[in-house]
Amino acid sequence: MDVTFATAVSLVIFVIVYGLIAVRNIRGIKLPIWSIMFVGALAVLLLQIIPLDEAFRSINFDVIFFLIGMFILVSGLEASGLLRYITIKILERAKTPDRMLWFILLVLGVLSAFLMNDTIALVATPIVLGIARQIQVRSTPLLITLAFGITIGSMMTPMGNPQNLLISLSSGIEYPFWSFLQYLGAPTLACIGVTYLIIKRVYKKELARATVSQLVATKELITDFKLARLSSIITIIVTIGFFAIGFVNAFGIQNNLNFSHVALIGGLALFVTSPKRKEVLRGMNWQIIVFFVSMFVFMGGLWHSGVIGIFSSVFPHIDRLEHSSMLNVVLTSVGLSQLMSNVPFVSIYLPVLHDLGYVGQDTLIWIALAGASTLAGNLTILGAASNVIILETAEKRKEKAFSFIEFLKVGSIVTAANIAILCSFLFAYSILI
Repeated sequence: MDVTFATAVSLVIFVIVYGLIAVRNIRGIKLPIWSIMFVGALAVLLLQIIPLDEAFRSINFDVIFFLIGMFILVSGLEASGLLRYITIKILERAKTPDRMLWFILLVLGVLSAFLMNDTIALVATPIVLGIARQIQVRSTPLLITLAFGITIGSMMTPMGNPQNLLISLSSGIEYPFWSFLQYLGAPTLACIGVTYLIIKRVYKKELARATVSQLVATKELITDFKLARLSSIITIIVTIGFFAIGFVNAFGIQNNLNFSHVALIGGLALFVTSPKRKEVLRGMNWQIIVFFVSMFVFMGGLWHSGVIGIFSSVFPHIDRLEHSSMLNVVLTSVGLSQLMSNVPFVSIYLPVLHDLGYVGQDTLIWIALAGASTLAGNLTILGAASNVIILETAEKRKEKAFSFIEFLKVGSIVTAANIAILCSFLFAYSILI
């Protein structure tokens, strides 16, 4: 296939795929986002836009293995009822809608930093839907709050989201765990605080009509105490393993383990030792795994055909001047993450930055990429996979989540404020270091 023709065909496929994702309603038939992305990946393969071997290499298996491992653990926690119990235990302290927003943003946001935002999205969405029904308000404000909270909260650790995992594995940062906490911990908390004020203002009238009744977390919510104990113990061990990798790296001890290995080992350990393997497998969100694999292949096809080069050419050029390069990375991350979602964007942008000469010692550049690509997920539904998970999970339960337009209206305000906070911290760090 001629390169020019391949580029044109890829561009058409891109417009169709993302057009369907944005509209997603043909004669009343809802099209799952994972199936749209799967068809897009299939199209670039069948039209030979990307060879099969290159398509296979475009799949980042560290991310896939990490997702599989974490999804197994979360499936065990959810199947036992323990995660529902813990979440309601946390939220039962909310006496007012305002406090409920705050708990969703802060507590679930911090949880996502250590259990990954995609897993929290998967588990917390049905709980938030139940809360919305209980307080008699539209589910949209609470689901949007959940989406923003877990995206922002996931920013401060390497295991908080897949794109941070990619950066920690591929950038060459010497101590990724501690570097993320050091540089992104404070901006994360500041962004959560500002986002709370924005959502409270936007949905003030709607939330004022809420009827808040006390949530009670009872032991009856835990349906399988043996599975709850087993899955919680293994999850704690996996979380300790994440910290241990950070400690080991901090002391300069060479090892081949990374976060994806720890997550996968933990997930397989639960699967092997659990007497309810079928329930655990059924509880996993396989559609999201298909979505990620398809997304990597689809974006690999766009890269191979030159479409990504067309998109990236309209964004600022990256140079070696620290302040301008950080700002350019931030702008590029926010822009291109809307076109291809933040995970595939980061997977493509990492080698670009390496080609420009950036190495592991350029910590602030990688932190800028992690922070901006994560916060970019709050601009549109397509910006982050966790938004897709919330949308898909709600629609599986025949609940209306949020429209593309409503998410964009609130998300544009939140993203602008959060990116301004991130840039302020980055520039302050560059001066102090």
